[in-house]
Amino acid sequence: IWDRERTRTLFNFDYALECYLPQPKRRWGYFLLSILHNGALIGRLDAKAYRKERIFEVRSLYLEPNVQLDEETAAAVGAAIQRCAEWHGTPQVEIRQSDPELFGKMVLQSLLQQS
Repeated sequence: IWDRERTRTLFNFDYALECYLPQPKRRWGYFLLSILHNGALIGRLDAKAYRKERIFEVRSLYLEPNVQLDEETAAAVGAAIQRCAEWHGTPQVEIRQSDPELFGKMVLQSLLQQS
């Protein structure tokens, strides 16, 4: 996201790349990525690719408070995470933490169904 003010105005979504902040000041994670779904910014994730181990670790996965959690959304997010993981050469996806917790479980379930 290049223009934070525009993103805030258009999507009511406050974004900051937190890798430049000291660890205690980070709210979302080191390298925060926004999740775009059906024209709306619906969540955030912080991930790390472990290429040698071929693992794509989603350190944290957040759904915005006003977003309705459903299977279609979880499946779409899961598919996007899997594509990102495969692009990095790390096809095994692990989710460490999510808010709400059910979101992460639903995304993992969708990944199992896709494989």
